[in-house]
Order: sequence, then structure tokens, then C-alpha cells
Amino acid sequence: MTRIDLRDVLKRTVSGVYGDLVTRRTGQAVRDGIEELLADVDGEQVAVIDFGTVRVLDMSCADEIVGKLLLTSGAARYFALVNLHEGHLDAIEPVLERHGLAVVAQTADGAVRVLGSLPDAARRAFGVMLSDGPAPADEIARRLAVTRDAARAAVDELLRLRLVLPDAGGYQPLRCA
Repeated sequence: MTRIDLRDVLKRTVSGVYGDLVTRRTGQAVRDGIEELLADVDGEQVAVIDFGTVRVLDMSCADEIVGKLLLTSGAARYFALVNLHEGHLDAIEPVLERHGLAVVAQTADGAVRVLGSLPDAARRAFGVMLSDGPAPADEIARRLAVTRDAARAAVDELLRLRLVLPDAGGYQPLRCA
């Protein structure tokens, strides 16, 4: 797991005294800094982006950092966002919805959830894996009282969006820590 503190990236790419992520240009510089850090990491590790030191995040920065990072990384990497507060969520959620993306996130109070565009069945499957532990699609179908095909489709969507990891014949939700 690679942990990325946005304060460190912001310091290195924009300014050492700046704690706000506003303007598209700032977002692009920070995204470039994140991509530079990730270029040195081999394999399909989870990159955890820590928003804990970010006071303000506007939608243009959220689009550059979160939206474009997820779009350009595609199937090459897993991402999780941590230490999000309500202002961060207000900027990130519409960006994800607009691009048809989703990401695992942990709020500042420790709650884990999926942000963005995700069908209800996949959201429920993610929730049952988060609360009851990793499972194969057949077990997810049993836990949710749905057909095997419905559970398989939900898991396929979670895999496509890189929200779950294969785990010894089953699937586990992406973790933030």
C-alpha cells in the first residue's frame, strides 16, 4: 500500500505554505506530483490518498486530482481516499458521478463507503463484504438473498471499478488502511 499525503505533494509541487486545493492548475500540478510518486511503485498496489491536511477542495481541483487520476490510471491501479470531511465530499461526489466513476473512501470519523456512481446491487454487495468479510459470489448471493447471476453482476461491476480485490477464491472490499 502506498500512502500519499496531499500536503507533501502540494508542498513539493505548488507551495510550502498552501493548504487549500483550489483552481484547475493547482489540481493538475498535484495530480502530476501523485503520478510521479506512483511511477516508482511496481504492481497493483493500493494508493491511499490522504486529504487530512486539506482545508478546502473545489470541484475543479477534485476533477483534476480524483477524476482524472482515476480516468487515466484505468485498470492499472487501485485508489482509496482517506480523511475526507463534508467539504471534500461535496466537491468529489459530483465529479465521480459526472465521469461514471467510484472510489472507496474513509471519512474523517472513520466511516468507510463508496463514493460516486455505483448501481445499488453493487453498493449492497460492497457493504455486505465490508461488514461480513470477504466472500465468493455464491456467498454474496446468499448474504443478499439474490440470485447467483445478480451477485456475479454486482461483483463484476465492483471489479471493473476497482473497488474489490480477488481474495482466495472470493472477493474483499478495498481497505483504506
